[in-house]
Amino acid sequence: MYARHRRAAGITQEKAAELLGVSVRTVANWEAGIYVPPDDAVAMMCDVYPAPTLAVEHLRASTALAAGLIPEVTQLPLAQAVAQLLYRMREFELRHRADDLLWISSNGRVDEGEESVRWAAINEELQDIVRAAIQLKYAQGANFPAEKR
Repeated sequence: MYARHRRAAGITQEKAAELLGVSVRTVANWEAGIYVPPDDAVAMMCDVYPAPTLAVEHLRASTALAAGLIPEVTQLPLAQAVAQLLYRMREFELRHRADDLLWISSNGRVDEGEESVRWAAINEELQDIVRAAIQLKYAQGANFPAEKR
């Protein structure tokens, strides 16, 4: 993934090494999967390449915990990212999922049977909303203020 984003930016390994303050061998080792780059180096790559979704890809690939929590995302044009997020939120509301959440959790637990099936469906829909929100955050054409990753 590191090489893919570097190449997409039209940057050589030599130039990447210079911009990241590391050796060419280090960049090559990261790209070959011999070593995992530290988070601070990946944050610099996100700015240098520029590849904002690289941070998400890196976290998902470098820790099993993150892979289970953070959805896979792609960088979308701003209009598409907005449309996807609004669509997912609208569908959640049209399916009365907020009401379902209140009903399921009213006794403080998720019971066996229909409630657990509905709970799983709600969580899947929420994961889609989270994915859409992250894609909006990193949308192409979004000129958000720079922030720490």
